[in-house]
Amino acid sequence: MIEQIKNVAVSIMLAILAYLEPIQGELQALFLVFFLNFLFGYLSGMVKGEDFNLKKAFVCICHFALFVVICSAVYVIGRLKGQMAGAVQCVSLITYLILYFYGLNILKNCKKIFREGTAPWHVVATMYFILRFKFIEKIPYLAEYLETTRKDGEAKTGEA
Repeated sequence: MIEQIKNVAVSIMLAILAYLEPIQGELQALFLVFFLNFLFGYLSGMVKGEDFNLKKAFVCICHFALFVVICSAVYVIGRLKGQMAGAVQCVSLITYLILYFYGLNILKNCKKIFREGTAPWHVVATMYFILRFKFIEKIPYLAEYLETTRKDGEAKTGEA
């Protein structure tokens, strides 16, 4: 009986993976960026003398699962609507946004790992600066979004 349940579960999982095959590259990119975010977050904590935090690890895994579900849902809805190319393009946009924001977080954690003033620290700090302040000018609406959220945050805290 357990063997049959296992076979059914494996069959369902393989069917889902086959259905999502057109966005396989995006899902792999999500897995990679979340793995790197987890790894460098953990290493950054070790450098600061923190112990492994199971709650932070669980939150990271939940974020990964949430974005996989969002990307999968967007793809499935687009496919059901008969707009496969638009669905793949939308999933690609979501993935690039995730890669951008989590990439910044990875670089910020790397800056904490390396000793300030060393060559690796300068390389990472330069990459962080370019991505944080220069790269956003090339992405439509991203600079405007970041400025709006900054102003909203200042308005909530009463800062000017």
